[in-house]
Amino acid sequence: MRSLITTVALAGCCFAAGAALADGVHKGNQRGPAGIAEGEALLPARAKLLKQGWRPTRRHSSDGYEYSGAELQLTGHKIFEVDSCSMDSSRCILYYSKKGKCLRMDSIGEQLRDMTVTRWADECPDAPPKASVVATD
Repeated sequence: MRSLITTVALAGCCFAAGAALADGVHKGNQRGPAGIAEGEALLPARAKLLKQGWRPTRRHSSDGYEYSGAELQLTGHKIFEVDSCSMDSSRCILYYSKKGKCLRMDSIGEQLRDMTVTRWADECPDAPPKASVVATD
């Protein structure tokens, strides 16, 4: 019985990991576009993207959105590709584009100097949301 439970658990983990990668989400010890990595400081990661031709996708230029919290930190340093930041944990979403491709880069940190990359995905800012993978017991 124990080996059956272990086998089912391993299969579930493999399925979830495969679904995440197939969905265009990248995380872990992989390198992203321009060599960005999870845990890397935001400013050097952004500099790598810009150097490799990724262009910031400016957000909220004409929709009346009012920045607050970590968003103000970013826009104060002319990082206008920020879409939003959570108030509770200062997780931010930034968007870039290159040759018809989109990139979403997520970060965490309250101060710009402390912000690090947490994940990235092949995702456009105004694309319809993708279906979530839900783990079952």
